[in-house]
Amino acid sequence: MPPLELELDPELLAQLRALPKAERVIIGALLNRVRTSFGRPHEHRGLGVRSLGDGVYECRHGLALRLVFQVEAGALYFHFLGTHDE
Repeated sequence: MPPLELELDPELLAQLRALPKAERVIIGALLNRVRTSFGRPHEHRGLGVRSLGDGVYECRHGLALRLVFQVEAGALYFHFLGTHDE
């Protein structure tokens, strides 16, 4: 199975662009690792990928932040970056 495409919500993209470059590089690498390993649980170990139900997933960015995404038409569509409580 080839890796899925990545799509980012425009609001998430604006939020990411406001972050320092070093942080964007780390998040970009995380997104790529999720993209290439999604659907292969042993490969995405350590990324904190887990199902939130109803086709919604999250992955961990550090201890505090989560990226929330869905699988839509052969792509991982990332909607949100925030804390667990958000």
